[in-house]
Formats: sequence, structure tokens, C-alpha cells
Amino acid sequence: MEKPPWLAPALLVGIALLIRVAAIGGDLDYVPAHDAFDYDRHARSIAAGEGFPESGYAPEGGPTALRPPVYPYFLGAVYAVFGDSVDAGRLAGALLGAASVWLLFLVVLRIWGRRVALVAAAAAAVFPPLVLLSRELLSEQLFIALELGAVLCVLEARASSRPLRWAAAAGALCGIATLTRNPGGVLILPVLIGLWRPQPGAAARGLAAPAVGLLCILLVMTPWTLRNWSEFGRFVPVTSSTGFGLAGTYNDVSMDDADHPAAWRTPVIVPEYEPLFQAPQVDEGTLDATLRREAVQFAWDHPGYAIEVSGRNLLRLFAVSGDSVVGRDSELVVQRGIGSDRLPAERLSLALALVLGAAGALFIWRRRLPRGPLFLWLVPALTVLVALPVAGLPRYRAPADPFILILGAIGISCLWDETRKRWAAGS
Repeated sequence: MEKPPWLAPALLVGIALLIRVAAIGGDLDYVPAHDAFDYDRHARSIAAGEGFPESGYAPEGGPTALRPPVYPYFLGAVYAVFGDSVDAGRLAGALLGAASVWLLFLVVLRIWGRRVALVAAAAAAVFPPLVLLSRELLSEQLFIALELGAVLCVLEARASSRPLRWAAAAGALCGIATLTRNPGGVLILPVLIGLWRPQPGAAARGLAAPAVGLLCILLVMTPWTLRNWSEFGRFVPVTSSTGFGLAGTYNDVSMDDADHPAAWRTPVIVPEYEPLFQAPQVDEGTLDATLRREAVQFAWDHPGYAIEVSGRNLLRLFAVSGDSVVGRDSELVVQRGIGSDRLPAERLSLALALVLGAAGALFIWRRRLPRGPLFLWLVPALTVLVALPVAGLPRYRAPADPFILILGAIGISCLWDETRKRWAAGS
């Protein structure tokens, strides 16, 4: 009897879920810290029916938009049902991780076929950096699922005779993803490029799908942007974190720190920025705009340092070096989450994935295998590029990991084919 085609990928999804639940089960003393603490704080306030809490940075509190809204509300919904249970929030993240394995399978299936799709899904199911995300309350888990869902919808739109509904779905998912993670807007450009299919003699028809996608993105984002305008009296499309992120790296202390050069630190402890956090009647929107202006000016005045930041963060994102975040006394801040406690399994698996990914890229070039559409590869490229000038925590690389695994799966499949041919020739 022939096995149903869904059985193998479903089994991989089940394995992915079991591994993630096991990772959580081995970490029952977990206490949210750093970003996870703030997500937990937001979720508890939302679950209590109070919406977003007050700013933790503005001197007199007031409204906050430091965190994009989707993940706090997702986590808040879990808390509302399960009584502010941190473990329930982590299990919800494990479900998102398992769903991402399924979505990755569907994406790869449409371009490189079933075998490569199964290998990619199997790799994602057990890949330590993605598994370890499930131990944490972090927005990357939800973003990766939305990202892969949006990519899948774009692929469906490109293959469909009725692309507009898929374009609308891609735009909606892209808008939700943009409201999930601070640099989530990097997904907008690849999605719109992917939806654009120029047709000779029918330019308007080629623009219809990206126009629908963009409209849905704006429809999803507009309510939150209007909320921010009402709260801050200024245009804050998604988050008030840009200035905080840049100022944590572009300051004299970070530039002159010989032990942890170009590492990020909260601007609250940077002497040149401290007066901003003590000024009365300054809200978070004004703080963010001021910090962003001063950080950009600092980078403009020190172009060599800006280049150094990007180079060092590239190494940090891929766990080649550490020193991503430091504290008040320039001591290394050990954060949980991928890349912070530098687990050997995480670093070794990432190195192996990169080697296999390079092999996959080489096989694509040499064997004329399907390269995949440009928009698909823009997603991981932009994910890494937008992080480089700001900070180098490896979890900021996490949304690019599924695409590294795609190349790795191609590499594994082609290496297996080469090995079988040599065995056959030798016999």
C-alpha cells in the first residue's frame, strides 16, 4: 500500500515538536530576562486587559511602542487562556517552531522537489539554533513562521492563474510580520519584488499583484501607526526602538571599549545620552527620535567605526566571536537564547550548515539546478544586512537560518548523489 504523501513531512513536524518540548522540559527553572522579560511584562499587562504597559525608558513613563505589537498580543492571548504561564508561552513557541518546519517543506517542495524539501524540513526539525529558540519568549519564533508563510504565498501567486488572492495573503502576512519584530519591515521589499511579474504589453497587469500586496500591508499596519500618532503626536510607523538600537552602539563608550569593541549597551548607561533619560516631560517617541538623530550623526562623524561595527557584527551574528552586549561596567552580559551562552552544539551545527550551504550553492551553479527566485534569497540577505550596523546577537540571524538550511539540503542531496555514483562506478 502506497504511503500518503503527507506522512513523511507530518512525521518530521511531530519530531520537531517533540524535540522542542523536550528542550523546554529540560529547562523548567526558566525565568525571562532581558528582551524576554519585557515581552513577558507586556503580555501580562495585555492578559489583564490593560493593553501595553507604560514605557520603561521615558523618565515619567507614558506610552510605549518599543516593542512591535503582534508578539506581545500573541503571548498575551496565551497568558489570558493559561493564567500567565511562562511555560505555556514557551510551548506556544514550540508549536510555532514545528509549524515553521511544515512551511519550510512546502516552500522547498515548490522549487526543488520532494527529496530536497524533506531534507530541509528534517534539518530544521533538529537544528539547534532553531530548537533553542523554543526555550525563550522571543519574537523570532513567530516571525519565522510568518516569514515562511509570506514566501509560500508569493510562490503560489507566481504560479497561480488567479494571483491576486495569494498576493493579498502574502501582503497580510508580511504586514503582520512587520508588526512582530523590530526589523520585520525587511520582508516588505522581497515580497513586493516577488509579486511583481512583468508581462510584455501588459504592464498594469504585472503591477496588480504587488499593488494588492502593498495595500494589504498598509491595511494591516495602519491601525498601529495611527495608535502611535495618537500617543506620541509624531509618525512612528511600527516601533520607537530604532534610536535605542543605534545609540547603544554609536557612542564614545562603545567605540573606545578595548575589551569589547563596538559592542551594544543600553543607551541609559551611556554618559553622553544619560541627560535625555532624566529630562522631564519627554516621552518615548521624542527620546527615540533624539537618540536616532544623535546616533546617525555619530556614525557620520566616524565612518571608520561604522564599518568596524558592521564587520564585527557579521562575525557575531554567525557565532564566530562573542562580546555582543555589555553592561554598565563594560562587562559581558550573558543572555540566554541562541548565540549568547555559546553552546557547542549550536556553534558546530551552524558551522556544518554553512559548509553544506556553500556546497549547495556550488552545486546550483555547476549543475544548473533551480536557483530559486531572487526575492526568496533577498529575505535572508536583508535579514543579515539590517542587523550588521546595529547589533550582533546571533538570534537576530535566526530568520535567515531556514534559507541557509535550504542550501544545506541541496548540498546534502547532491553529495549523496555523487557518492552513489562513485559507489556504482566502483562496483
